[in-house]
Amino acid sequence: MQLKITADFAPITASLNRLQLRLGDLSVPMGEMGGILEASIGDRIGRTKQDPDGNAWANVNGKPRSHILIDSGNLLDGITHQASKNSVIAGSDREYAVYHQLGTRKMVARPFLGISADDIREIDELLAKYLNGAFDEA
Repeated sequence: MQLKITADFAPITASLNRLQLRLGDLSVPMGEMGGILEASIGDRIGRTKQDPDGNAWANVNGKPRSHILIDSGNLLDGITHQASKNSVIAGSDREYAVYHQLGTRKMVARPFLGISADDIREIDELLAKYLNGAFDEA
């Protein structure tokens, strides 16, 4: 099952468009954006226990808060990203991730996929560095 979560990238769309005019192929910055998103998703699962908007996940009866969505570490290990010349996808390759993201009749949702305001700021800063020539064009 594939779950698609999209976000409004309006704050960084203009930067991406200018960068694409300058570089053409955005594979490298898209890959770096994917790395930012992958790290942020992993941080939600491994440390903050919050959704992308900063809301704390519901506790699990009988488990310490630090163990929410961490049992074997499989979900965390499945966080990945794929980048192309004009897009990036970040998420989990684990089939059961959708149940944690959306919840079920018997399990409360604990959304970990998505883009936070901090992610957008970090991506915008990354793109600004590219636009200002801080990185060599490869």
